[in-house]
Amino acid sequence: MKKLLCVLGLAVLLMVPAAAYGQTETMVFDSTDGYIGACSYTATSTWTLTQDMDISTFQMWYYWQAGETELPITVTKDGAEFAVFTATRTSCDPYQTSWCNADFAINKTFPAGTYTTTIPNAYQCLKPGGTGTVRLYSMAATSDTDTGTEPDLIATANANTNEAGDTHAADLADDSAVTPLTTDDEEEGDVLVLYVLIGIIVVLVLVIIFMGMKCCKKTSPKQ
Repeated sequence: MKKLLCVLGLAVLLMVPAAAYGQTETMVFDSTDGYIGACSYTATSTWTLTQDMDISTFQMWYYWQAGETELPITVTKDGAEFAVFTATRTSCDPYQTSWCNADFAINKTFPAGTYTTTIPNAYQCLKPGGTGTVRLYSMAATSDTDTGTEPDLIATANANTNEAGDTHAADLADDSAVTPLTTDDEEEGDVLVLYVLIGIIVVLVLVIIFMGMKCCKKTSPKQ
């Protein structure tokens, strides 16, 4: 029991820093404002960021051709080359399985400005009357020292995660409170063993008495 509680306590100690200082990826930009309707096709797409953003994942909604698993993407900012990379096919529409995300872990700061993406073939989802679907994700810091300068969506995620961290801390406190019960368990076990031994002794005494009475009856003289 002691060893089990020690292992659980160590696990909780390791989980608390992860909860307090971990990170959660959150979507911070969607070029089509959550559009999920029918798509036209395009090979280029232009969109604008109004503020600097630290981006962890770049995502494009793309109609994949047979055998395609990778998508070369070029991004320009204000007309100058900004990033060139190859995105990978990830999650797909459950009913139209050729429509899937193209994701790339870009880990790059996107300054405010106008961006254009270019791909080899015109299969990016184009919102009618709008632009191509591009989504940007950011790793939201979840420490208690958050300054609150991130977008509201990230700030909300921080608050939720901090609550989870407080919960882990409470669990750790509960575990500490439970630890003294280990001694009581051991004492209860010792008492139980003692009772068993007493019971065995009593049974043996009764057996000896019974056998003695039988022997006395056999040896007594007949009248």
